[in-house]
Amino acid sequence: MKTIEFKTISYSGKDKINEDYILCHKLSDNSLIAILADGMGGLSYGAEAAKIVSESIMTTILDHVQDSSPEDVLCMAFDAADTAISKKCKELKCRMGAAVTVALIIDDFLYYAWQGNVRLYKVCNGELILLSTDHIVTDVEGPFLTRCVNGKGYRDKVPIKQEKLEQTDRIYICSDGCYQYVDFAELAGQNFIISAKNMFDDSSLLEINLI
Repeated sequence: MKTIEFKTISYSGKDKINEDYILCHKLSDNSLIAILADGMGGLSYGAEAAKIVSESIMTTILDHVQDSSPEDVLCMAFDAADTAISKKCKELKCRMGAAVTVALIIDDFLYYAWQGNVRLYKVCNGELILLSTDHIVTDVEGPFLTRCVNGKGYRDKVPIKQEKLEQTDRIYICSDGCYQYVDFAELAGQNFIISAKNMFDDSSLLEINLI
């Protein structure tokens, strides 16, 4: 792999504050940390929760990526994010949380972890592949998250996976407000565009290109 380029786009939903939060940091020409968090609707301080989770994960990865395995770093990062949210919940006397997906690209490998329904896709040879699984169920009252970062620890182990990357692959991380309102088959093309028009929920997309 020669180098990595990325771009991001994020729109707030209709008549609301944007509760999505994106962070990216290039460690080198061919290494990158990418994070997209989506504050939980129905709870307090969604935008702040997404920011706390993202920044805690980023800080932990930067502190440990040089001396720990990628899998261990991601595990530490999610633990740190949960601790940070727990502390803020106690401070504000509220319930808050966020869904989040993290991609750590080092040389030719993608390491990723997630909680919730922020999706991660790979486009390889024109084929769109969903790498994450939504942590969500639907009942009579509608869909709800079964996993998130909410300061209460994790009932199940945070999934951490690895994927071999080829040059010209593309990676997309997106919030549900994006993939629910756009045709994601278009991601396999080269000129994917999203517009704020008719977006009722926060809509965010992070694109990573391997050049």
